[in-house]
This record gives sequence, C-alpha cells and structure tokens, in this order.
Amino acid sequence: MSERGSFVTQYFYCERCFAVAKDVLLAKEKYLCSCVIPSWGGGVDELPIIAGKIGGLYSNEEVISFEEELGPQIAEKMVCPDHAINIVVMPDNGTPVLFSITMKKDDKWVKRIDDWIFKALDG
Repeated sequence: MSERGSFVTQYFYCERCFAVAKDVLLAKEKYLCSCVIPSWGGGVDELPIIAGKIGGLYSNEEVISFEEELGPQIAEKMVCPDHAINIVVMPDNGTPVLFSITMKKDDKWVKRIDDWIFKALDG
C-alpha cells in the first residue's frame, strides 16, 4: 500500500528563500503534489507558504524523501547563509517531523528535529 503524507512550510519572509522552496517543492507528480497557498484576499496574490502531499511506497518514506532528497536539494540551492527553511512533514503512519534546512556549509545542513512537538507542548 502506498503512503500519503503531507507537508507544510513556514511562512517565508525572504523572497529568495521562498523562490528556492518553490523551485524544489512545487510539483504535480505521483509522489509529490503541492501548491502555494492562495491569498485570503482573492486575486492572483499568494501567501508565501507551500503545502502538499508527499507519498511513497513504504512506511515513513515521506520523511526519508525530505531527509535524503528534497532537503539536500533545497540546501544546495539556498543563497541566504543566515536563514533556515522549516518544513513539517506529517507521515501517513508516524509522528510529524520538523526539518530545519540551511545553506550547505557543513554536514549539518538538513536537521531533523523529531521531538519538536513535545518540546512545544511542554513549554
């Protein structure tokens, strides 16, 4: 059975980071289908948030895809050394995972933060 997870990015304040995220994450494919959130005011404006479906063939593949494929692709294209792109991946089966992706400088450019939900709830 295929997996059907979802993801959502942060609200982007930086146009360059938003452009990188759009370049990598916007797709209409079998395992990745996403869109930019339309503005609540109507018209052609868009909110700088990307949300979508991420799928796979086995359990937790949605998370692995961000960790090993999409996250590194974003890190390779980033141009803002002081910014991070935060994305929450909600797998079909499993706990949501927060990824904080920064410009590729060293080995720590795609950070997986598994216990973020519990930290937020504990205050």
